[in-house]
Amino acid sequence: MYEYVIWDFGGTLFDTYPAAAEVFSRVLEKYEVRASDKEILEKLKESTSKAAQHFMDKYRLHSGFLEDFYSIENHLEPERQPPFEGAKDTCIQINKNGGSNFLFSHRSNYSMTKLLNYYKMLDLFSEIVSADGGFARKPDPQAIMYIIDKYGLERERVITIGDREIDIEAGKRAGIATCLFNPDSSSATTKADFVVTSLKQVPSVLQVCNRYSGCES
Repeated sequence: MYEYVIWDFGGTLFDTYPAAAEVFSRVLEKYEVRASDKEILEKLKESTSKAAQHFMDKYRLHSGFLEDFYSIENHLEPERQPPFEGAKDTCIQINKNGGSNFLFSHRSNYSMTKLLNYYKMLDLFSEIVSADGGFARKPDPQAIMYIIDKYGLERERVITIGDREIDIEAGKRAGIATCLFNPDSSSATTKADFVVTSLKQVPSVLQVCNRYSGCES
């Protein structure tokens, strides 16, 4: 049974990709570059920094591109980046059953707390580890190890959930269980221990369905 969940944020708990892709397109247009939505999304799902580097290298853009992106994304209306169905209820139930939720994301603390506050989810997390903390980026497991060590978590009871292979690799390198959130069934192969297409399936993965109502397998 897994009691402690280390969540990724964008693309996992919150549906951020559509708005992020639109912002990315707007910033590219500022540099007089046009790219397909498909190419932008594919690169964003690797990581925002890799996406920025891809387009900077491809079109010889200056290094301020990523700062331009974040300056817009950080101020998007919360309604444009809602939580996925089941996100809030699952986090509530994990806490009710004696577990804990943690967040580890490359996003800024400001952008995450803004959305969590808006959707009344901030108090569901024991700690939020953001880009502001200075930890190495995924797939480096440094931030996951920090959470495990700080809270004295037993590794066999910890699982990380994310939508990208870098989330899975970070969890593997930290020696914990991993779950890929794959809502559009786009990942053909994965090293994750579990795969879910809906966050409503997470309780089944945590092996605590006997305590939950409405578990989906």
